[in-house]
Amino acid sequence: MRTKFITLILLIIISAFSVITLVLTRNDAPKKFSDIQKEVSTTGACPPYYLLTEDGDTINPAAGKNVDKPYSPKQTCGKCHNYETITMGYHFQQGKDEQADISLTNKAKWVSHPGNYGGNWCSPAPLYSYLSTKENTNEKLIDLTSYTFVNKCGVCHPGGGSLEYDRNGLRYDEVMSDTKFGFTDGAKNKLDGDYYKAKWKASGVIEADCFICHLPQYNNKKRINQIQKYNYKYAALAGSGLGTVKGSVAENKTVEVSYNVDMFNADGTLELMITGEPQNKACLSCHAKPGYKKRGADFNSKKDVHLNAGLKCVDCHQAGTMAGDERINKKEMHQFAKGDDPGGMVRNDLNNTMRTCTDCHYNGLFGAPLAKHNWLPDLHLDKIACQTCHIPERHVKSAHYVASDVFNPGTKIPTKGKHLWTFYGPNMKYWNHYGDLEMMGYDNKPTFAFKPELAKYKGKIYPVNRVHTSWAGILTEGEKGLMQPKMGDVYKMWMAFKKDHTQYPELAKITDDNNDKVIEINRPEEIDALIAATTNMLNKIDYPMKGKQVVWVMNNRIYKSATDFYEITMENWEASPYGNVHKYSHDIMPAKGAIGSKSCTECHSTKSDVFYAKFKTELFQYKIGAVASCLHRIDNCFCTRIFKTRTQLIHFTRTDVVR
Repeated sequence: MRTKFITLILLIIISAFSVITLVLTRNDAPKKFSDIQKEVSTTGACPPYYLLTEDGDTINPAAGKNVDKPYSPKQTCGKCHNYETITMGYHFQQGKDEQADISLTNKAKWVSHPGNYGGNWCSPAPLYSYLSTKENTNEKLIDLTSYTFVNKCGVCHPGGGSLEYDRNGLRYDEVMSDTKFGFTDGAKNKLDGDYYKAKWKASGVIEADCFICHLPQYNNKKRINQIQKYNYKYAALAGSGLGTVKGSVAENKTVEVSYNVDMFNADGTLELMITGEPQNKACLSCHAKPGYKKRGADFNSKKDVHLNAGLKCVDCHQAGTMAGDERINKKEMHQFAKGDDPGGMVRNDLNNTMRTCTDCHYNGLFGAPLAKHNWLPDLHLDKIACQTCHIPERHVKSAHYVASDVFNPGTKIPTKGKHLWTFYGPNMKYWNHYGDLEMMGYDNKPTFAFKPELAKYKGKIYPVNRVHTSWAGILTEGEKGLMQPKMGDVYKMWMAFKKDHTQYPELAKITDDNNDKVIEINRPEEIDALIAATTNMLNKIDYPMKGKQVVWVMNNRIYKSATDFYEITMENWEASPYGNVHKYSHDIMPAKGAIGSKSCTECHSTKSDVFYAKFKTELFQYKIGAVASCLHRIDNCFCTRIFKTRTQLIHFTRTDVVR
């Protein structure tokens, strides 16, 4: 018995000693800071953290450690967050991780991916520049490279994806630094579309910059300034305001950085105000201007009931564990919920992951009023999208027709390539979009009221902007689809003509026929003149033209000459197979302003714009492009009789309405 008692006492002493030892060990040997970061970050709030270099070394401005190097978003944020999962998002990949659908490549031979990278950019029509292929045998065919894509598109790209890795999945700057590849900054580098004349070693790459969306005080203008100087790896530092950058890779001037020490703690750590959900201004820093051009989007609380009610972009376009759709509801997955727009082909497998009108207005989510359409037959809700009635009017002009075949003489157009895009608004009058944007800015857009066109898309009627196009293309014998000349070459052709009319004299035949002070192509002799001049230009610069010929494209017609043309198939919602179609979903009007809120005859009348609006099938006023006033039948979806009473309206059948 005594032996058992002594044993028990010894066990108690040993246990107590172990506990004391554990406590002392914890006090005497604290965890590494990186371990504490990982542990504390599970709470959702960022603890104090150090900036890290690309090599993972600590940057400590308070101690003067590594302050000559830019910080790495990948290393810094990736200590706690899954960088690989985050950058799988289509905002980062921009289509790089997808192959373009055959419906695209059978039309546009320059398309290799469905998104901005290698696809149709953010433009509503054929491009300023196209992405060159990875392997090239002729320097004349190289246009935009992955390196210059960063400079052009990186300003509206959060980094990662195509801004960080080449088409073989290798990091650009590491390839350039590895002697086994034999590449040199600024050299032709085997005409590789990722490395041709690139300076990846000096500029570095653009890693996914988390602060663009999650740091409210982020300065995107400063980021853009660095990207335009080819200071790629320095852009995140400038945009965040954590430091300043001097020098320019583009001008071969040494790039130097300095950190704003007063923004750091005494031990060199950071405690910035980080938001879990991006603010609207973060989204609009990239989406506002393209939305203006494509859809006349205003994103203004005065013109949108949802913004007026205080909703955020991410309330509908959710991501990660906040998303309602199981396809994207995963921790740190940055696949933002998206709709389904015929003008966008990126990640079609994620179409309709965003919140819909009915998610809120049938369930009262966010305090939304419950929609009651008791007077409206179910057929309407089956066949007509909510936006069709609730966006009866637009208040800002959009690009209705984009001519990429003539020189736009408008003032204040900021870059050379944009002079080759001539815009016409919904009223088919010339519109100097880029000049207006440069002069007035996005926030001071002039009001321009118009009623959207309607089109049937995947079984429902939507309000849309159907973009018309005209441009010079290259047809290759025996192959599907068209290529486009390099717009830089076309620009030089027009500049040579403007300087000396004996250069490409055929262009003198293209004149201003509608007295808007801008030339346009619409007469037979003008079509032939552009084809001849472009052909001469391509031959003069030794562009490989064997088996190829220049054509002129207007909507779905391919002109080999003014008298020899053929038509290509286009969808019923399109105005041109080469022009985007953009659905209207923002700038929603209140219910009292919706179509049909006053009476059924707002639609069911021969005076109604819903079924009998006039719209243009072709452009200008001559035989080649006559203005056509047609009944807007929405792809043969129209009423066969007008209902004058509520009783008649309720008792009509599907066959009465849809044919």
